[in-house]
Amino acid sequence: MKWLLLYLLVINAAGFLLFFSDKRRAVQNRWRIRESWLMAAALLGGSIGCLAGMYLFRHKTKHRKFTIGIPLILLLEAACAAGLFYWYQTAVPYNRDPVRLVRHELSSLTSLDSGDVDQIVSYQDLFPSEDSDKAIPQSIRELFVDFFKPFGYKILNTEKSGDEAVVTVRLTTLDGEAVAAEYTRAALSSQIQNTASPTAVEFSLEDCYLLLGTVLKENTFDTVTSECEISLHRRDGIWEISSSSQLTDAVTNHFAASVSDPYLLTPSETAQVYLDTLKSFDMEQLTRYFSLDSLFSGDAEYKRSISQALSQQLLTYLDYQILEESISEDKTTATVSMELTSCDCYSIMENYQEQVLSYAQTSQALQDGISGRLNKANDILISCIQNNTESATTTLEANLENDGSGWNLKSDNTFSEALLGNISEAMDEVLQQIS
Repeated sequence: MKWLLLYLLVINAAGFLLFFSDKRRAVQNRWRIRESWLMAAALLGGSIGCLAGMYLFRHKTKHRKFTIGIPLILLLEAACAAGLFYWYQTAVPYNRDPVRLVRHELSSLTSLDSGDVDQIVSYQDLFPSEDSDKAIPQSIRELFVDFFKPFGYKILNTEKSGDEAVVTVRLTTLDGEAVAAEYTRAALSSQIQNTASPTAVEFSLEDCYLLLGTVLKENTFDTVTSECEISLHRRDGIWEISSSSQLTDAVTNHFAASVSDPYLLTPSETAQVYLDTLKSFDMEQLTRYFSLDSLFSGDAEYKRSISQALSQQLLTYLDYQILEESISEDKTTATVSMELTSCDCYSIMENYQEQVLSYAQTSQALQDGISGRLNKANDILISCIQNNTESATTTLEANLENDGSGWNLKSDNTFSEALLGNISEAMDEVLQQIS
């Protein structure tokens, strides 16, 4: 193709110069260039240059052989070129040429049909850490198409050596790293929510795509332009892209690599996702997540009532502010300093103690007996929790570790107690008063 373009450039330049030279010779009454040579230049592919020279220099414009002949030659050459191009596109398979093969694959993504997705980009390549032998449902395929709505490309260069070739392309895609970061946040939030569900389920490849589809629909991402090299090899005259994962990585702007990056989210961002997810819980989820029922004594009804009252208080006052983070030199552990706000259980207990002591001094307390006093204490505790209007802010450090897949919060009683408003210490006071 390069040689053909070079030839057409040279022959059209030659035709243009022949008309220029012949016009100059005519003005100077010098020996003229044969008309057959001028026509031959047009017939050999230089009709555009000849036509331009003829009218620019006003030479041979009164000779019908030229004014009619050269435009006819141009039309004939254009028709031949179109015919050859059509023949090449239809009769010669696209996989016989590395550029046509790349163009075929990339053009498919610009007008993508959900049924053709897995013929171009492998689902497993996008989430290589998820193992699944199940077929991807059609609904997931349709969600996947959203990834390529802004897709565009331009082929820049081709280098071919024997049976190996490299095609350089400029791609316009979604910002793969930004999509991966938002997906990772959503996946982490889903995992935290999963621990608060009655029955935990394993995250499958299908779940990954459902979540990715939700992320793409609920967020707006910028497009980015990048250049990449696509390697191909030829076997028995047929060109193939060397690696499907290489193509997937290119057209998704390194989404898979970003999702697999254990440092994609910072420790602070991980802590933020964790706390934002807790803030989004309802009372049932928060009760299950912190096992609030196990913190209290009494029958199931009282335990449930107290847990719901406390979870409502936590949801009302839970807030935070990230102050700073520090990461170890080996990047395996980190500390995130924050101010954590929760309901003030000490204030609740002060009110509780006051009311319990007042009740204990009455004759009714003696008549109620031990069981009655426990029930009354629980009623007082529920009332104190429900009527609380005080919050408390604690400055603490959350510890995280990186296991090679991402940052995770360590199990830390100090952090959990701060989230729960130091409920354990408050409960010690409760037990002392009941006893």
